[in-house]
Amino acid sequence: MVWPGTYGVMKNTERPGAAQRPSHPATGSAQRRKAPEPVAHIHYALQSLRSTAIAFMAPTVVAPLLPAPLKPWRLVMSGLLYADQQQQPSPMRFHPPPNRRVQGAGMLLGLFPFIPAFALQAHLTETWCSRKGSMGARIAATSQHAWNSFCGQLPKRVAEVALRYPINFVLARCMAQAAASIAGSGLTAGYHRLRGRQLVARKLPAVKPRLRDRVAARPEIYVMGGLVFLVPALLDSRTGLKFLEKAGVPRASVGTVITSSLVGAALTTAMTPHYKA
Repeated sequence: MVWPGTYGVMKNTERPGAAQRPSHPATGSAQRRKAPEPVAHIHYALQSLRSTAIAFMAPTVVAPLLPAPLKPWRLVMSGLLYADQQQQPSPMRFHPPPNRRVQGAGMLLGLFPFIPAFALQAHLTETWCSRKGSMGARIAATSQHAWNSFCGQLPKRVAEVALRYPINFVLARCMAQAAASIAGSGLTAGYHRLRGRQLVARKLPAVKPRLRDRVAARPEIYVMGGLVFLVPALLDSRTGLKFLEKAGVPRASVGTVITSSLVGAALTTAMTPHYKA
């Protein structure tokens, strides 16, 4: 997910003396300056959901179509997409601007729900949805039947590939990602609200920067996104899974370890310091 105020360089940091009022009286233009316009939380949650869909849901949907050795690399692609989401202009921000430490704490709160959400999704898939006659099993059977019917309308060669697509797993994982994103945006907003900050509108640039411009402005965040997301990608590979097994990590906890490394990678990427040449 992406948070208001991270666009650009995360320049909205508090500085010593920033809260001190000038000794001279305010000018007429300053007196007429409008107060920041509040933004409803729903817009913040939708922006977070959009970022999650681009950076994480899209690779999840594409991954089953890739050869097995390439599937872990979807996480590296997620890292690059996530880095780019941090560079997208945001129409909202928290006011007064949080400093770097507070901003990092808010981001961590926003990312944390992905860990229990993925663990719960895996648990329900292996228990509730696998138990014959349960509501979960009936829902899974219904969605699979609908998918099979849809595939029956496709050309034969396409249908043969589509029928092997794990539709139930992808739907379950995307639902977990969406739920985690919504919960995370609520935790982040609530944290800043408790610290006296308000979500307000932010003026967007007249022209949206192109990808080339975004990369040129902050290449270091894209490099960081690609590098740190290598960790969960390697853990999710065949070699990484064998390593976790030899390290004594219980099979039921492997997913949690990988997801935790994914959350750490996202936080590191979002908090990448701005490099000034």
